[in-house]
Amino acid sequence: MRTLVPTIGADPLHKSLANNPDHLQALCRSLHLGSPLCPPEPVSGGLHHQMWRLEAGSGCYAIKQLSSDLDPGDEATGKHFEQTERVAAGFRHCGIPAVVALAQDGQYLQVIDASGYLVYPWVNARALHRQEIDDRHAEKVAGLFASMHQCEVYVPDLAGEEYAVLSADKLHTLVKFAHSRNSSRAIELEQCTDLFLRLIDHHGKAVDFLSAHTVVSHGDMDHKNILWSASDEPLIIDWESAHRLNPTHEIVLESLDWSGITLDFNESRFNHMLSVYLRDGGNGSVDEVEAALHCVQGDWLNWLMYNVGRSIDIEDAGQRRIGSEQVDLALATLWRLERLVPGLLAGLG
Repeated sequence: MRTLVPTIGADPLHKSLANNPDHLQALCRSLHLGSPLCPPEPVSGGLHHQMWRLEAGSGCYAIKQLSSDLDPGDEATGKHFEQTERVAAGFRHCGIPAVVALAQDGQYLQVIDASGYLVYPWVNARALHRQEIDDRHAEKVAGLFASMHQCEVYVPDLAGEEYAVLSADKLHTLVKFAHSRNSSRAIELEQCTDLFLRLIDHHGKAVDFLSAHTVVSHGDMDHKNILWSASDEPLIIDWESAHRLNPTHEIVLESLDWSGITLDFNESRFNHMLSVYLRDGGNGSVDEVEAALHCVQGDWLNWLMYNVGRSIDIEDAGQRRIGSEQVDLALATLWRLERLVPGLLAGLG
């Protein structure tokens, strides 16, 4: 998932939209929403930004108020949100059920003083909890990926995938650091070194292979970014991570996620998602799927070692706790993938 680099510190002038009627009135005027009928109500679920529900004279809207650690006046930040909303608009033009921000004079990001806003039509749909997801939802998602990967959406200068391959030297350094800090997982990490080195080698080769073929896509289409209507029809939201990527990597990564790779893996669902994707026109040879699986393993190894550092952070007890939790999750997922990958590949032969 691609993220913007935040500015250092929060803007002291940044106010919640609910406490900033001038900004609310300005948004309503510029986007022709009509007068607000009541104060905006906070909406849960936003991980980084604030989300609001607004009832106005012309209808109901969802407003994303950018986090105070982003400067909407920064050229790179503004360009990023304009590009990713254009990606969403391009997919909607192709018939993909994308939720796209309203635009004023061709601009999606509304900047008022030092605050940034994206305003969307409100949709009567909700994200599913993981335990609510069944094979029907997974099948529809796989079909969406197949359709999206066949669309020829073009946005000038859109960023590509940023692959990060851990070096053997850095791996050894982190394992030694864990030992020096008496980490509870240091011995286990040392025992896994041969496995980790093999994953690093496979990851580097996979990145070279996958980078040769890219398309524009969503980049973060997990369960929280798909809303479902009362009739179980999907709507894709939050296009902030859209970029150029390898399509096989994306469908493999998301099929693993939708099949519960970090919890109770449903292998038949994973296989079904890949088969639906291929049936509906997606491309994915055995070699591409193998490279994508190696890339997923490499990404989990990166996440593991990042959290090894967090888990032994001297200054921040909160970071140590989160790091330790994520080390446990990453190790469990890596071992699960190590057991599963040969069988998943054999099923494609």
